This record gives sequence, structure tokens and C-alpha cells, in this order.
Amino acid sequence: MANTVLDVTDADFEAKVVEAQGPVLAVFRAEWSAVCRALDPVLAEVAKEYADRVTVARLDIDRSPETPPKYDITAIPTLHVFNGGNIVATRIGPASKNNVVDLITPHL
Repeated sequence: MANTVLDVTDADFEAKVVEAQGPVLAVFRAEWSAVCRALDPVLAEVAKEYADRVTVARLDIDRSPETPPKYDITAIPTLHVFNGGNIVATRIGPASKNNVVDLITPHL
């Protein structure tokens, strides 16, 4: 698990998120979205503080358009917690650090 946010793409999403050992917080986002950009520092904090327990990954929906439809992404940001290859928690829209921690904690 990394202490920084891992950028993933269509090419490596399955390997780095779905097939990962342990929980992964996958964030579907776009660079043009102010809400997504505002979430970036929160993700960095969570990645650093929970480095030994969760991987934080983000996917840019514009640069990697094949993956979002597979996971029913209809709004950004969408945060999915994957564990054992399954989505075990979801949050859509703006999120504070407390929101993100509350989302991942049951799956650590």
C-alpha cells in the first residue's frame, strides 16, 4: 500500500484496484471539476495517514473513458471502496476528510 495517491488508468485499473490485496479507495474524477480538485488534498491526507491499511487510487474519467461505465459512474466525484474485488461502499459528490474516513473505516 502506498502513502501517496496512486493514479490509475483503463490499462491498470483491474490489476491495481480490483485485484489488489486489501481495501482500495478508488476515486473517479475529472481535472476540470472543482469539486474533484478540492478532494485531492483530502485524498493525499488519507493516503498518508492510512498507508498501511488502504490504497487510495484515482482515475481521470476523461483520460480513461472505458472503466467508468463498468462501475456505473454517472457523477463525479464517485468514491468506491473495493475489497476482495467487490465494491463494498460508495459515496458520490463532495467529501470531507471525515466523510472519507467514515467510508473506509468499516473495511480496514
